[in-house]
Amino acid sequence: MVTDEGSGGFTVERILGAPPERVFAAFVEPAKLEHWFVVEGFTTPADRMRVDAQPGGRVDAVMVGDDGTEIPFGFEYVELERPGRVVLAFAEPRETVTVTLREKAGGTHLTYTYLRWPAPEDVAASRQGVVTMLDTIEDGIARGII
Repeated sequence: MVTDEGSGGFTVERILGAPPERVFAAFVEPAKLEHWFVVEGFTTPADRMRVDAQPGGRVDAVMVGDDGTEIPFGFEYVELERPGRVVLAFAEPRETVTVTLREKAGGTHLTYTYLRWPAPEDVAASRQGVVTMLDTIEDGIARGII
């Protein structure tokens, strides 16, 4: 399910076939982040990440393009409440991602809320990027990677 939250924001919901603790790990463990925190044509190798998974901690990483291009990036963990809530903040552009995880029979109900200031030029493309990343998490769960 995908809903808009006004200019520059939206919410995506998903039911995942793993318990909340396992899904939470996808947001704090480099080997799991490596699997899904990617964009087309790029990977984010775990050995190129520094993860300090605590409130006020950061992830600093490098996306590596198929052509060798490197894009450094980072974000802050604003909140971490194992296993039910992760809030991430990106500085440029200014973005906040709130992920809530609730146990649901046989798995986890994930709610991913995205806000950006100023609003992205193409909210639909931003939403599709999130849907693709969540598809990748779902695939990783099915394959036992996450």
